[in-house]
Amino acid sequence: MIELKLDKDEMKNLTEDEIEIAKARKLEILILPILRRNLDFFYAGGNLKGKAKAYRQPLDKETVEQAVESKSNNIPTVCKPLCEMVAQILKDNGINADTVSCDTDIFKHTDVLITTKSGKKYIINYLEDIESIQSGMRTPDFASQQYYERRYKKFENGLTTDGKSLEGIDFLSSEQLKKIDGNLGYTKHNMYMNDVIEQIKKEFLNFRSVMSENEWISKEAELERNNNVTIEEKEKIKKEIFDRYNNMTESEVLEAKLDWIFNYFNGRMDLKGHADFVMYYSRLLLKEVLTDDEYRKITRYDGFVNTNNIPEDSKIKDVLDFDNADNINKSRFCVLEVEDNIYVFSTKPNSYVKLDKSELEKLSKYANISKSEKPSDLVLHLCDRGNALPLVFHPLGSKLLNERADLIDENLTEEERKKAIEDLSKQIKTTDEPVTSILIPYPNGEEKYIYINPDDEFVLKEKNKETIYHYNEETDSFEEEVKNEK
Repeated sequence: MIELKLDKDEMKNLTEDEIEIAKARKLEILILPILRRNLDFFYAGGNLKGKAKAYRQPLDKETVEQAVESKSNNIPTVCKPLCEMVAQILKDNGINADTVSCDTDIFKHTDVLITTKSGKKYIINYLEDIESIQSGMRTPDFASQQYYERRYKKFENGLTTDGKSLEGIDFLSSEQLKKIDGNLGYTKHNMYMNDVIEQIKKEFLNFRSVMSENEWISKEAELERNNNVTIEEKEKIKKEIFDRYNNMTESEVLEAKLDWIFNYFNGRMDLKGHADFVMYYSRLLLKEVLTDDEYRKITRYDGFVNTNNIPEDSKIKDVLDFDNADNINKSRFCVLEVEDNIYVFSTKPNSYVKLDKSELEKLSKYANISKSEKPSDLVLHLCDRGNALPLVFHPLGSKLLNERADLIDENLTEEERKKAIEDLSKQIKTTDEPVTSILIPYPNGEEKYIYINPDDEFVLKEKNKETIYHYNEETDSFEEEVKNEK
């Protein structure tokens, strides 16, 4: 049994309510480092049958307890079985805990609802904290008002989709959580990894001056060791360094930023799973340190290759993480395409390869490479609504929604665009009854209707035809069957 006792230092300056929440936090810090997102669920967006199996598979408490003790395993999971197990462990430790859901679909997201002895209630999103805990980041979905308002506020004065009352919901402030994390030893030197990333972001905003100054400091120290270098020669070298950075184009600056990240910020932390690692790199690192314009220039591809199909002269062989549990059948990797270059990397720490963009086609001859759809603001709006999510986040569904969002006038201001996206999200009809479906309206008056058929397949109905997309698990692709209406 996992015992969540707190010692004197761990309880320091905590109220009775905070002590109960600190135990739930301690559980996160204990178990999340040995878990990973189940690829059969998170990378099976097109394979709805595979998602269903992963979603319904229980998480064995004894296996998790043994892994926590040995710190030698990483176990795949999904929100529902994870939170069911967490609630049971908390109950074993005398904490009133239950699961709670904010969605209506067949794979509805599940959280943990804690009721303290004083009657206060807190909602904790354990699953979304996996990559954050493994990389030492803040966890904005842990008993926060921000998370409640985004996903649960719609249930105020009523019941959630699984019949839970949200009366008396309370929240931890960032200061309270930081106090708890300090007591538990989660923060290092009273800092989260976010603080390090924030510092990188600030330096990147003045990239030319910061990098030129850093390079000159290093070069000057080297020149100081050479007594034969004149002051005039030093000034010339300094000018060359500063001129090189000052004359960089915006494209060259972006390339230099990514080179720096891969060369100096490439430890991969303690991320266990491929899906968690991708989310960390995309959402918690690159999206934070780059400007919005720079981030939009990046195209991400998800790739995998059968180990037996890797050529001897493969340029990516050395970056593949063959020891990772996610790579038993398929060795997975990521590709970032940025203008003329591609960066290929995996969960293997401190390893990447930078290639010419033309190499992407060569890679695709022996590896499966598919473009990753970045969730648009439209997709995120529909996510918060909480229904038809198997289609909202289906690779084909996300693509359709992203394409629809792109039809909004690109000349609008940022505020006008946000309003237009919000209005569009209200026009799109999503439902889980009687079938999971989405109806998307278009400016020309046409509509596209997507739904899940009885065979658990993605179907697109438009104009006078219906297209069924049959998922091929081996190649992670779809075969289209078109049925024209008579």
